[in-house]
Amino acid sequence: MAAPYVTGTLVLVNVGLGTGTAQQIIDAQNCADSIEAAVAIRLEGETPSAGAEDMLKIAALQDASALFNSLSTPHGIMSVGPDGDVVRLGASSLRALNPVIAMIHSTAGLGIG
Repeated sequence: MAAPYVTGTLVLVNVGLGTGTAQQIIDAQNCADSIEAAVAIRLEGETPSAGAEDMLKIAALQDASALFNSLSTPHGIMSVGPDGDVVRLGASSLRALNPVIAMIHSTAGLGIG
């Protein structure tokens, strides 16, 4: 595994915050660590090629940045139905990573890898 695919510093720069506040630095690193852990679990010890590592880095940055941005927004898209019922739509934190991981390890996350 590359060391590492995404960092808190990269997340802050990617979302346009530069160095960020002390709390933003902590939050960005937590998001990066969460994505790193998810990649390690999903790859189940599989070693990606150099090209696949490049794709993992980009996808990990996209997902960690989206996760960081979600900290300051309501969770999901809100929709109000005709009867006034509120519905929220959420999404996986690994939207960009899932297709890349599936290409590297086709049975990742299925328990049969």
